[in-house]
Amino acid sequence: MDNDAAPKFRPSFGASGRRFAHPDTFPQPAGSRIKAAYDRANIALAKDFSGLTTDGEKADGLFPIMKTGVSTGPVVDAANALRALLTEAQWDEATFEVDDDAWRRWHNMHIFLMRHGLMLEELGPAQRDAALALIEASSSAAGYESARDIMKLNEHAGEITGRLEEFGEWYYWISLFGEPSPTEPWGWQIDGHHLIVNCFIYGDQMVMTPDFRGSEPVAAKSGKFAGTHVFDEEEANGLALMEALTPEQ
Repeated sequence: MDNDAAPKFRPSFGASGRRFAHPDTFPQPAGSRIKAAYDRANIALAKDFSGLTTDGEKADGLFPIMKTGVSTGPVVDAANALRALLTEAQWDEATFEVDDDAWRRWHNMHIFLMRHGLMLEELGPAQRDAALALIEASSSAAGYESARDIMKLNEHAGEITGRLEEFGEWYYWISLFGEPSPTEPWGWQIDGHHLIVNCFIYGDQMVMTPDFRGSEPVAAKSGKFAGTHVFDEEEANGLALMEALTPEQ
């Protein structure tokens, strides 16, 4: 494989939330579980992707291409503003073809297995703000607040465990797919511990899925982000559903 065609994934050295850790380097029994998951992912990535199904057969026409009448111009502008602040080398590291399998190379664990794109921790303040502005332009106010609070609580996880090499507010990777455009397909992804958002845009149509959000803990009672909390409403709704079920259900 020539250098231009080589996949833009980070090299296999170190073992933390910031640097790639090969599954074989983890102590047992965690190593076996992580390696099994990693191997399953690579087998799946080697296959053509046609979506998720209930029976293995693809169903066409579920999500038709259609006009929404809502401009995605602010999202395109935010992506171009980020581009203007990045060096050529950074932009090259951050971008992929629109159909690259990097879309599928994400995982929830804090350990560094399949990360790609630009790590927010390694960006300058203005560059980082521009990356956040892209997420904000694509999200509702509540959705953006949720994403930022999850990132802050990841820092709090580092505070309470003392493992700041593994957990941090900026241990998240931003990637762009295709060229930001008002007419052609493109998108972006943020990937990291407890926060993975995939945003695909075609004209004025936007799809934000898969979208994975979590936190442990869900509230900071001390430290830099004391008072930050997430998922209060979701927890209340989940508990109400459980309490509404019969023992048999």
